[in-house]
Amino acid sequence: MPDIKFNSGVPSGRKNKLSRKVLAENQNENEDQNEIFDFSRKIRELRLELEIRKREEERIEKDISIIIEENSGDGGEQNRTFGLAVTRLNNNMLVVENSAKQLTNTLKNISLLADTISGRVSALDEAKNRVVNCLQLAGDMRDLGVCAEGIDEAIRSEDFETASEHIHRFLTLDQAVFQIREFKDKDATDSIRHSYEVLSSAKERLSKILKARLDDAVIKGDVSEMQRFVKLFPLLKESDEGMQRFGKYINTKIDKLADDHITIMRAGGTDDERRNVLYADTLFMFFEGIAGILESNLSIMESSYGSDKILDFLFILQTRIDEFFKRLLVEFDKNRKVSTIIKQINSTLFNKNSIAQENILDPLDIDSIVAEICLMNNSVEMYGRFIGRRVGKQADEEKLDKLLNRSLVGTKMQELIGNYILIEHYYMQKSVEKAINMDLRENEELTSSIVEDTVFIVRKCIRRAAGSGNVDSVCATINNAVAMLETTVHQYLGGFINSGFSTSNFATDAIQTAMNAAYQKPKDSQQDTEKDMFLLALNNSSKMSEMLKELQKGLIYEWSNVSRPAVEKNKLEHAATQIDEIVRKLTSLAKHGIDELFKAGFKGKIKSSCDPYRDISHQLTMQDLEHFEANDPFVEAFLTTVDRLLVEHESLLYSDNYQHLLLTVCSELSRQFELILSKCQFNRYGALQLDREYRQISAYLTNVAGWNAREKCARLGLIVGLLNVETIEEAMENWQNSKTSAITTTTRPLTLGEVKKYLALRVDFPTLAINSLN
Repeated sequence: MPDIKFNSGVPSGRKNKLSRKVLAENQNENEDQNEIFDFSRKIRELRLELEIRKREEERIEKDISIIIEENSGDGGEQNRTFGLAVTRLNNNMLVVENSAKQLTNTLKNISLLADTISGRVSALDEAKNRVVNCLQLAGDMRDLGVCAEGIDEAIRSEDFETASEHIHRFLTLDQAVFQIREFKDKDATDSIRHSYEVLSSAKERLSKILKARLDDAVIKGDVSEMQRFVKLFPLLKESDEGMQRFGKYINTKIDKLADDHITIMRAGGTDDERRNVLYADTLFMFFEGIAGILESNLSIMESSYGSDKILDFLFILQTRIDEFFKRLLVEFDKNRKVSTIIKQINSTLFNKNSIAQENILDPLDIDSIVAEICLMNNSVEMYGRFIGRRVGKQADEEKLDKLLNRSLVGTKMQELIGNYILIEHYYMQKSVEKAINMDLRENEELTSSIVEDTVFIVRKCIRRAAGSGNVDSVCATINNAVAMLETTVHQYLGGFINSGFSTSNFATDAIQTAMNAAYQKPKDSQQDTEKDMFLLALNNSSKMSEMLKELQKGLIYEWSNVSRPAVEKNKLEHAATQIDEIVRKLTSLAKHGIDELFKAGFKGKIKSSCDPYRDISHQLTMQDLEHFEANDPFVEAFLTTVDRLLVEHESLLYSDNYQHLLLTVCSELSRQFELILSKCQFNRYGALQLDREYRQISAYLTNVAGWNAREKCARLGLIVGLLNVETIEEAMENWQNSKTSAITTTTRPLTLGEVKKYLALRVDFPTLAINSLN
């Protein structure tokens, strides 16, 4: 027997015992499987299923046999019908194929015929063009002969118009006429050569005659003759010659116009009341005269030379206009001492230590100068717009810019505008400094004169710059104005607000001072106190910001009614928005002052007035609640104290400042009450009394400060509403609703921790239930 290996790892001594155990387990397992799976029953089920499938197969085979019998013998009619249909379809397809082939052949024939016709049409077109060219050439040859025959007679009879038309026709003939060299007919060649020589000679003679006659007319000043001959030069293709000679005549008129106005200007003008703008008036009248000259003469140039030549003609005249402007500027600088003023201003603004105090210019002395420069620039801008309209939109933009901006008038006026911006800046700066030194306050006024004086100066300078017609000068003036307000004015007002003051009896001292008589500039009066200066600067800041905002709106409205290019509109809008920055800074300065005033005169008193509330019992009975309805224990006295503080300051503050103070008081009152409530304990009746007190306070603040006061007290209202509930569940429901209400958009909502803290103030709510809230 083969060796038996025990792979189970069981020792030999335990073999029999293990074998008996395994046999017993296998026997039990077999019995269990027999109980679980019945082979006899399964075989019976399979045999039944097989019998069912056999019967189904017999039925299907029977059906197939029936169908085959129906379609065999006489039953094959359906097959024959189908075969006939297929045959007919094949026959039809053969017919279609033959028709398609015939159509293809027909199209090929048509294509060949079309190509043939197209070639013949092209040949006809070419022949037609040649015929037309020949006819045109023949016509040109005929015209050449006609012009040659009539030119001498027209010149002899001084019919220069007809002669010029002959020459014009000669110059516009097709060059092919003159390229004919050899013909079989020698007479034709000689005729063409002869006509060409006659007309070429006649052109030279006619050109000399027209030049001489036009020059003679210019010398005599015969306008009708000048207009007659100047029209003929374009016919001879000598437009430049005609413009130069006619421009010489126009320049004589410009010179005379310039001399007349210079003479009147040197004599002091015609109106003594306008001596301060003498040079601006002279420039305006000169440009008005130039516009009249151009209006009466440019129509001739436009009709004869074309609109594209107008700019070239204006360049001829610009030299004389530049010469007049140069003479005007020399006189202006000499008598207005602009160069000297610029030097003094540069020394004053940028090198203060190098100039004596007595040499500083008075802003009033240069006021008329900057106004005159603006008027001068406005005249130049008006002349430029006139030229732009006259030459039309189709004019060359580059040439037009060169004429208006790069001529002597344009460059010198830009230089003068640069000086104007500097002088205007100096005028504005020194005028405001003067207004500060002369600051006055009337008896009952809350603000001093610096507010209206400063805004008046800024408005005057900006509108004067706008009157110059130069957008860049307007933007520069606004920039300088904003910079001056941010430095000189803001520092002046901020110095008093930030200087600090004693907090003791601040309101009483301020009221007493406000009741004093009118006084001069605060820093020079012995009766004024530091607190009065604070209030005055506070009100000045608020009112000035309001007036500057109104100024900005007015400027934007005025500029919107003037038609300007989009680029200039954007510049002005951007410049105007810079005023917003100084408005914001002045408003912030005023708010800062109110905050300082509040800290000194209100914050401590509000806190001390709220403290007694903690000493009152808030665990009430029904009888206590009814008693407090008639005998208020706290609110009436508290509101009386607050109202007294507000009344004391209402007459001392500008309306915007007082409104800001009211809202600040509302915020602080709400904050102090919130702190006091956290140190008290309430029962249900005490919470009802708290709700009554809150409504009284809210109604009072709304009455004095408007609806904005409700927003400041909204968080306090949430706390009062949280305490004034029957159950903790109702409190949680109110808290959840408050998180989705409109109040939370402007008020910091209560957190769950704060809800627990305030519910814990209710002595009748269980602490365990409050702590378990989530």
